[in-house]
Amino acid sequence: MKNSILLFLLPLFLTCKGEGQPTAGAPAAPSEVSASALSPTEALLVWKDNADGEEGYYVFANAVQPFATLPAGSTQFHFTDLEPEKTYTFGVQAFANNGALSLKVTAEPVTTPAPEPEPEPDPNPVEPVSFQWMEVEGLDLPATVNVFKTESTLNGRPLQAWYAVADCTGDIKLRVLFPGKGNKKTIDKQAEEDGKCLVLVNGGIFGTWNNGLAVCDGEQTPWARVEDDNWDVDRQYWGPDKKLHTISRGLAGVDQNGVPGVYWSYTPSHGTVYVYDQPIPTVAGGPVQQGGTDTFPCPRADWTPYNAITCGPVLLQGGKCPINKKKTSAGYWETNYELWADDIYGVEVLADRTAVGYLPDGRVILLIVDGRISTSQGATTLEMAAIMKGLGCEGALNLDGGGSTGMWAKGGGHLNDLTAEANRPVLTTIGFFEK
Repeated sequence: MKNSILLFLLPLFLTCKGEGQPTAGAPAAPSEVSASALSPTEALLVWKDNADGEEGYYVFANAVQPFATLPAGSTQFHFTDLEPEKTYTFGVQAFANNGALSLKVTAEPVTTPAPEPEPEPDPNPVEPVSFQWMEVEGLDLPATVNVFKTESTLNGRPLQAWYAVADCTGDIKLRVLFPGKGNKKTIDKQAEEDGKCLVLVNGGIFGTWNNGLAVCDGEQTPWARVEDDNWDVDRQYWGPDKKLHTISRGLAGVDQNGVPGVYWSYTPSHGTVYVYDQPIPTVAGGPVQQGGTDTFPCPRADWTPYNAITCGPVLLQGGKCPINKKKTSAGYWETNYELWADDIYGVEVLADRTAVGYLPDGRVILLIVDGRISTSQGATTLEMAAIMKGLGCEGALNLDGGGSTGMWAKGGGHLNDLTAEANRPVLTTIGFFEK
């Protein structure tokens, strides 16, 4: 019996202890006293009310004098206005109407946490742009895939654009198609050859190879290597300063569970893709950077591309736009980390454009903007960032544009205008598919 009582009381004495002596006629002391920090300035003290006929309770915080007085029957108190990163000993004591005091029981000391650091200011603030979007009717799509169109103005210019949105964690899959080295096909042809395609847009910039990498159902496309000059397109690029630079490439897609992401990528070897929340800080006119590692340019992100495409520039990462119009003293774009030509970097160039991004709830967005026609003069990459931000995107990546820009939807065919340029064959595409 003694051992049983001792074992029952042991947890109590590990979490709380009594102070002082009860006075004559005192109510029973509280028990099972414990405290926990709720925030840098808040804590919660709880206890078991053992008293019968008490007048109330005093609670304490690192002091002899009570912090507050509570009514009879109380079993907890929420402390506020505490100091961050400070250790507190919280206690509680019952008192009677004649002034008699129970034993004061204290909890194990608790340290309030440090405040959350202030978010870093957006170095390249982009204001979101919103339009009146109307759902495109007559398409043969499931209810979980929607396509919208706007005919509006953007910074005083006529604009015509479409976007498709879908949750790719359920019955819908985001896939990247790669017909093979040099085997370019129109968006429509690639869509129609796959019986499960619902919506498809153009993918990455290309020549004979995709200008970067594509991951299709977990398989990286064949290595894009320029044999004559002995350099790898996945991780190197000639800058306007005539130097072969190490680069990371913007990448967007989903992992095997359909969770979307927008990152910068580096491929140390074929089939291995590192992804980061920051780019390798390559700038034309600057030094040649080292390749990506587990910790450079920042710790690798815990995300593995399963269907993904590289292109650029990255338009949004963590809700912020990483590009701007500033130039270095040598006259090169200071945030053109992938060394794109001016029309692709595009902060001052209007063009037909395509982008892929994702919303905070995990849905994926595919956006196209018509350009070079009277009803739509196109957009800059900064304007594309603003449109994607207006749609609510956390991350977004610019894809190939110009004559490559296009959207195909089941039941509607090719949606955008082809006046400026015929339906150009492309190397890679990205879109929504039935599983």
